[in-house]
Amino acid sequence: MACILVTLRLGLQDLFSHRRLALVMSLSIAIAFCMVAILDVYRSGLADKYTELVPDLLLVHESQTLGEFYGSRLSKQVGENLFGMGISSVIPEIHALTGTSARNAILVRGIDLGQYNKLESFSILSGRSLKPGDPSRQAMLGWRLAKSRDLEIGESISLRGRVFDIVGIFKNGTYMDNQAWISLADAQSLLGWGNDVSVYVIPDEGILEEGESLSGGISISRKGESLQFVAAQFQPILNLLQLVAAALGLATALALTNILWRLAWRRRRELSILRTTGFPTLSLVGYLLAQAAGITFLGTLLGGLITLVLITAVKVAVPSFTIVPRLETQKALFSLGWIGFIMVMGSLLPAWWLSHFNLAHLLHSE
Repeated sequence: MACILVTLRLGLQDLFSHRRLALVMSLSIAIAFCMVAILDVYRSGLADKYTELVPDLLLVHESQTLGEFYGSRLSKQVGENLFGMGISSVIPEIHALTGTSARNAILVRGIDLGQYNKLESFSILSGRSLKPGDPSRQAMLGWRLAKSRDLEIGESISLRGRVFDIVGIFKNGTYMDNQAWISLADAQSLLGWGNDVSVYVIPDEGILEEGESLSGGISISRKGESLQFVAAQFQPILNLLQLVAAALGLATALALTNILWRLAWRRRRELSILRTTGFPTLSLVGYLLAQAAGITFLGTLLGGLITLVLITAVKVAVPSFTIVPRLETQKALFSLGWIGFIMVMGSLLPAWWLSHFNLAHLLHSE
């Protein structure tokens, strides 16, 4: 044990004498760590906000559309037909994307003021919620929408050229925090739809089943299924970036291996002398591992700092959708494990190569 401690101290001393080289290598590790960490927190954020299915609710919407966001339009007759089938509760809603460009696009949700509380759980951060009997042209905003537009209760928001008074700001914890909620009647008037709606939300009572199709181009899906479809659109890009991050990590491990090999080669005579005086081969691993650990520790700290700055300063968003980074313990351990792999590979390979050289050859004075 004493021999290993000696070589650990020697390794750290040598590393400090080459601190510029160590800093450059630490930056390489920081970049590799940053890529893996950013991918993990955004993948977790995407899964957290956009992949939750509601087990007891079904969505009736126009086929080949994302009814929970926009694109679907159903007549009042569809709702009456659903009641005729014996379904106990049929709640109409409008989901639309308003605006003239990606910059001012807003997700609008027209809600049945008497029943929307049955569908979503949310907390009011300021103001109050919409309730039956409210006058027209009033709105509740998700807190992310309010923050992005710098809006507060008592102020107004323009939706398709019509001004709505903001009576409340809510938090749901999902993509709905980007929405503006108005009454169903206001939404129908805003879009010029008459009595039409986007979707009907019904309980899963066994009368209709998920995946079933009705006449007139109407489909039945699980509430939340459209969100999974949206999340799936990002997965190919994330998977490609994951491969890039893996390749970068492998390249960093090879670079670390080469640098530690060169540093150890410059100390080959000193290390060989230690081995001839009784130091075990494992002490050589300790010498290199100390250097690899020092470089990796600094690289991990820098990578964590860069990751924190990036996810705080840079918003990943498309019109009215924001992917919020989310740190999970399992993902954090994976990122640290990946960096640990780089550290171990960078130290074990040079140690293995040096341990197979002839001591007499290493002791030879050039």
